[in-house]
Amino acid sequence: MKVEENKSIWKLIGWLKKIKNLDVVAFYQEVPIKGRIEISDIDEKLEQIIWKADKTLIPPLKETRHLYFKYNDEVFILTVIAYDSKEIATSFPTLALDKKLNRSYVRVKTSHENPVTVQINDLKFNADDISEAGVGIITPKKDTKELQEGAEYDLKLSIKGEELPAKGVIVYIRDAGSDFVRIGIKFTQLKPRVQDKIVKYIMDRQREIAKKIFLFKS
Repeated sequence: MKVEENKSIWKLIGWLKKIKNLDVVAFYQEVPIKGRIEISDIDEKLEQIIWKADKTLIPPLKETRHLYFKYNDEVFILTVIAYDSKEIATSFPTLALDKKLNRSYVRVKTSHENPVTVQINDLKFNADDISEAGVGIITPKKDTKELQEGAEYDLKLSIKGEELPAKGVIVYIRDAGSDFVRIGIKFTQLKPRVQDKIVKYIMDRQREIAKKIFLFKS
């Protein structure tokens, strides 16, 4: 770690010691879940922090090991090392490279009960997640040979059995491990009716996820 970065982290640790309680966000099915954690102990030698757990955060922690928070207009990540219903152990904070907290649109994971499909030319994919701005796909690499980054395509979305036309550009095709890739598509043209259908799907998924969180807390 560089000297300046090291100084910044210790300044941040000093701030955490003062405030004690920290508002954080974890992502469950891509939906931001807010919680508040309280410092129980800081191990400066191991560079670990023990927090009193917020039960709201337990479901997301089964899916992700990252807690996000803001400090001086920067977004930081606490990486969860271990947790139970009473305590959460994390690393010292590090600067977040992804911009999840600064997204302009809410993104949700699609559900098995109500999947979303995306057709590009003659290729049909199951969407992994969707927002008003675009859609994400995870698929075997061999199925993407005809697709090009930066190219715009006519799309056919299928949401709850209804086919909806759209246009989108492939922003990236990234390795997702085990011969799979992730395709990020940004919508370039959506009719108001199609946008309304996407918004309704997102709102329905948010309600489903909120129910899961509520049932867990109960």
